[in-house]
Amino acid sequence: MKKSLIAVAVATAFAGAAQAQSSVTVYGTLDGSIGQATQKNTTAGATVTTIQRTTANGDGALSTSILGLRGTEDMGRGMSASFVLEFDLVDIGSGGTGANVDSTTAADASISASTGNSNTAGGFGARQSWLGIKDNSLGELRIGRQFSVMHAAYMNGAAGAGNNVAGAVYSAGTNGFVNSAGVRPYDVFINRAITYMAPTAAGVSVALQTSSQYVSSAETAAATANSFVGGSLTYTGVKNLTASYAYARVGINATTATSGDTNTATHILAANYNFGPVQPFANWSQRSIDRANGDNQAKTSAVEIGLRAPITKTIGVWASAFQGARSTGLNNTSTNTTALASGSADLKGFQIGATYGFSKRTTAYAIYGTQEIKGKNAQANTKIATDQVAIGLRHTF
Repeated sequence: MKKSLIAVAVATAFAGAAQAQSSVTVYGTLDGSIGQATQKNTTAGATVTTIQRTTANGDGALSTSILGLRGTEDMGRGMSASFVLEFDLVDIGSGGTGANVDSTTAADASISASTGNSNTAGGFGARQSWLGIKDNSLGELRIGRQFSVMHAAYMNGAAGAGNNVAGAVYSAGTNGFVNSAGVRPYDVFINRAITYMAPTAAGVSVALQTSSQYVSSAETAAATANSFVGGSLTYTGVKNLTASYAYARVGINATTATSGDTNTATHILAANYNFGPVQPFANWSQRSIDRANGDNQAKTSAVEIGLRAPITKTIGVWASAFQGARSTGLNNTSTNTTALASGSADLKGFQIGATYGFSKRTTAYAIYGTQEIKGKNAQANTKIATDQVAIGLRHTF
């Protein structure tokens, strides 16, 4: 009897220890390439051409180079805790000024904003930094800097899987290459985010996300408040089909009485279906920027379609194209590229790419893409066009 009780006690102790187990994993991606981007800014018939060539661009052409830590802890009773700490990587050791080939230039730095992309000029740039708690029955809650719910939805309709070469709606010129023709409709990362993900039911997954920053100020100055609220629905109830819809609203309280509060509303609808020999992708996006007084600053919409197909077990190809338009309620009479960045315009682009898998973790690739913003009305003779090509190698670990 005593032996039985001791055995039960030991077994219970080991079971409790197993439930409390935790793990930490180091992971990452290194992506280096030889690339060239050519940008042409046309104003009133005159064209200024910028050519940029880069070798071993650390921010990656096929994928962003990253280094990360992820951890989980099984707390028992269907509950777990987790975290992710992840950084962008550029060529470590870059620094200096002047004619030094290894110098850090403006092209090495990505856009950094309160709800924007990472800044990698110093070798490391913030990507994700969050911790969360999950209940198998109730869902998961995450707190910290995270991917936007918009990003996850768009990727379901991206044949190029969100690579960093021109030619897709996702392309935004934030990977060290010039690309003023970028029309990305959302910010990839959200700072200070709180995200709730409900358990998947009947093939439907729901995610809700919010973020805010408010700083009170003196009575003589206006207060500043930035807010983000968004959500997404993803359906996987039909075999081989993934469809998503996402919506987000960003509100910015003006710091001056003349500028007016600004609200940005973004919609994304995306889907893909895996037939086996070929996988079609499609997405629709719309971004509208309005002031609190009702004035529309700009509305941009685009449709992108694409195909991805395996040629052999080691070779894969994809192609995609997008077309869209931007209208504005502003009285843009200037005919320069600065006005074109927010004025009425037609948008288009396409991209083709191929990969060769040396192994499960090492891939060679070649990508070509082109896109343009062509002005309308007062900017009819104005255009920004970007062509880009990259050949490289990616390794994941």
